Amino acid sequence: MVNAQRYFDSRLRRYGDSPKSLDWSEQGQRRRFEVLSEISDLSNRKVLDVGCGLGHLYDFLSSRYDGLSYSGIDISRRMVREAQRRRPGVAFIVYDGTSRTLPGQADFVTASGVLNLESGNNETEMKRLLRACFSACRSGVAVNMLSTWADWFDRGRHYYDPTRLLRFASSLSKYVSLRHDYMPHDFTLYIYRRP
Repeated sequence: MVNAQRYFDSRLRRYGDSPKSLDWSEQGQRRRFEVLSEISDLSNRKVLDVGCGLGHLYDFLSSRYDGLSYSGIDISRRMVREAQRRRPGVAFIVYDGTSRTLPGQADFVTASGVLNLESGNNETEMKRLLRACFSACRSGVAVNMLSTWADWFDRGRHYYDPTRLLRFASSLSKYVSLRHDYMPHDFTLYIYRRP
């Protein structure tokens, strides 16, 4: 089991303003962001990014969607400080995304790989995260995670069964979608309030 905050703080010290600080490659991060953003047209919509890290999703979305309103939360004070330094004026706050409630409401709530490190309690935390994200959204949720359908597995990572998480998502809403078509070891759940 890995302490996520310490793990990512040490990566930030080592790699600085880079997807590597979040344990992503540049190409992998971009592809995940593309899939998250395909949940809907995000123009003139408010997005809450859970586990925002350095705010790279803000960079990606703001270059593609006019009138986007964005806020990000992360458990790591160092990540949030660096995100604030990178993008002054954008709302980044320190907050535990696995809390039962999230700060405020947004049209769409996203989370990218926030519970991929093995904690010993990942399944429970992921369900709590999905429930909190859905409660905080007005339109939908997009969350990605590592998949048990992967063709390789890294130690210290937690891989989720896509069908089990899809079943849980369907307990929150009838309007759900599973994307497992963009990377062999990753999937994204979309959970909508309405069709």
